[in-house]
Amino acid sequence: WMPDSSGIVFWAGGQIHRIGVDGGEAQTIPFQVNDTRAVIDPPRPQVEVAPATFQTRMPRFAVVSPNGGQVVFESLGRLYVMDAGGGTPQRLTRSDEDRRELFPTWSPDGRTLAFVTWTDDGLGTIRTIGANGRNERAVTSERGHYFRPRFSPDGQTLVFEKEEGGYLTSPNWSESHGVYTIPVAGGTMNRVTDNGSSPHFGASNDRVFMTRSESGSQTLVSVDLDGQRERTHATGEMATRFEVAPDGRHLAFRQNYDVYVMPMTPGPQNLSATSGGNGVPVTEVSGNGATYYHWSQDGTRLNWTMGPTLFTAHTRDMFADRPRREGEDAFTFTPPETGVSLSMTVTADRPAGVVALTGARIITMSDDEGGVIENGTIVIENNRILAVGAADTVEIPAGAQTIDAEGRTIVPGYIDAHAHGPQGTNDLIPQQNWSSIAHLAFGVTTIHDPSNAASQIFAAGEMQRAGGYLAPRLFSTGEIVYGARAASVFASIDDIDDARQHVFRLQAQGAHSIKNYNQPRRDQRQQVVAAAIEAGLAVVAEGGSNYHMDMALVADGNTSVEHNIPTARIYDDVIQMWSQTEVANVPTLVVTYGGMAADPYWTQAMDVWRHPILSQHVPPQILQSQTVRRTTGPEEDYVDDDAAAVARELADAGVMISIGAHGQREGLAAHWEMWSFVRGGWTPLQALQAATVTPARFLGFEADIGRLEPGMLADLVVLTANPLDDIGNTDDIEYVMINGRMYDPITMNEVVTGDAERSPYFWE
Repeated sequence: WMPDSSGIVFWAGGQIHRIGVDGGEAQTIPFQVNDTRAVIDPPRPQVEVAPATFQTRMPRFAVVSPNGGQVVFESLGRLYVMDAGGGTPQRLTRSDEDRRELFPTWSPDGRTLAFVTWTDDGLGTIRTIGANGRNERAVTSERGHYFRPRFSPDGQTLVFEKEEGGYLTSPNWSESHGVYTIPVAGGTMNRVTDNGSSPHFGASNDRVFMTRSESGSQTLVSVDLDGQRERTHATGEMATRFEVAPDGRHLAFRQNYDVYVMPMTPGPQNLSATSGGNGVPVTEVSGNGATYYHWSQDGTRLNWTMGPTLFTAHTRDMFADRPRREGEDAFTFTPPETGVSLSMTVTADRPAGVVALTGARIITMSDDEGGVIENGTIVIENNRILAVGAADTVEIPAGAQTIDAEGRTIVPGYIDAHAHGPQGTNDLIPQQNWSSIAHLAFGVTTIHDPSNAASQIFAAGEMQRAGGYLAPRLFSTGEIVYGARAASVFASIDDIDDARQHVFRLQAQGAHSIKNYNQPRRDQRQQVVAAAIEAGLAVVAEGGSNYHMDMALVADGNTSVEHNIPTARIYDDVIQMWSQTEVANVPTLVVTYGGMAADPYWTQAMDVWRHPILSQHVPPQILQSQTVRRTTGPEEDYVDDDAAAVARELADAGVMISIGAHGQREGLAAHWEMWSFVRGGWTPLQALQAATVTPARFLGFEADIGRLEPGMLADLVVLTANPLDDIGNTDDIEYVMINGRMYDPITMNEVVTGDAERSPYFWE
């Protein structure tokens, strides 16, 4: 109200207005605010996308031998052994079969190892092999989805998990999942229970320990070999994966990504497993995270890995040896800071030879107008671009393979800056991932996944770089630095040191970026940014459909805000502040906040299940069930175009805006992002920039990808129609090239540059 009650003052449309109580026209009250805001420069480290060699950073399943002399682990899908004190890893197995080798475990006498092999067509087998790499044989006689075998103390029995397939892997042999035992010599499998994970023996041969989820907590239970005489030993609301020492005296569990150890009492006492302790001493052993942890055979040492480093701690150092006397400081355990590296130097895959594509329209993205060459030639040598230019100016080397691309349009490979998608199942990375292959078939040659399991996506990324996994280039944050209290994902941050530990953990495993995800307080989110800046990592932040948090994320120096601002309009206050920072935005139009998004829009606008590329690479039972009968709504209920229009205002002011398909529809959703940008008023060129050169710059990849220029990596898409005329042509794909290798998008067989053929999918 006005002081004299003559009218009211109200806000609307970004302005302040006044209207009299007697009606009439509202009048705008002109005003401006001169304000200064402190903002933090966001980190944007430059990333070498495809070095000639690389160091593995995600060896998995490391287990030290009973005598402490050797360690076995998996890397790039194969098992290796090396001296536990350091040395050169050597292949354990001698098989040349194309298979995965997983989940190794030592027999108590150290003479034998058990492990799981996997092929996509033959599924899984549990096998044993001598410690010298000889006498490999199958233990199981039927195919299945097997995980984590463990020996009994007498070495005569194996306990393991048998799970279901059906998403990334074949659904066959999925019946009767649960915890099983089998004689090491082979024979009949015995189902112990249908409910449990990470089964293992303790000090006796007649009881199996396992972890269960019950009433919102994780529980350690044991049963006899018939699944009877159940006992509960420990429960923790925030704990995951219990591991009983072979001598039965200690218990390890994981919380907040660190491994903790506590004494274990005999009998069925339900101990409280929590980092704070509850009447029983609990020690944080790892300090900077632990992914795979296991006890020594005598139960006196705990071993674990973080990234490529193996650490060890002795139980005698974990607890006070006597009660604390008056005036004494409380006992503290200092986690080890050094360990043994399991990293290996690997030569990255790259083809050999020269290929020239001639007569094409080439959208190089070398300038703001797209750097379009109407009649161009591009020459690729090995995995990089040798030359690109007008056809009459480019010299084609003698002996080059030449492809007549007249009438075609060539664009840089698409970069999905916010891609989710499975890279494995329960730490099993299939030989062929239909989801990743579908992305690549749609021309998505690079993804950045801001939330995935570190043990799967970083391992898959190493396989891709080595040439053993057909997929886009894989970059990820690993697990999100999450503020919600949920056992498997909670990342507790109370100060900058906590933030540093989470950043160290993820960087050690292979992250070049961190996901700052909904920590409740602003100072916590600021600490994540500060730790990332110290470590030289990018930090992408969850927008969370919270406008005020989004503005704080911009001011506080996050590299990007992920998802759209949850408002239908923005005004100069937002545009002026954001444009004076280097903070990017990935609005993820396919899952737009505030209404029906681009995913349901395009799903109802086209017969998705009939798409000539998508239908070749997605299981029919998944694709058809999600797209044949689809939700529709009136045009005005869809808000992807509104969010795109807001993003255009930011982009016009200089903010970097990129596509982010969120894993919604394998590969195709990256095109929906571009199409929805155009629905919101973008030009086709601007939408293409958001899929190529802009995400390359925002993510620090710009020295290698995002443009078609000499020296850049040969990631490109050959289209049969011009997307500058119609953005809907972006998925009219004739060829996809990644790292200099050319693929047919329908079959995903390599063509021109090689003759590798994709194996049949499990449903074919």
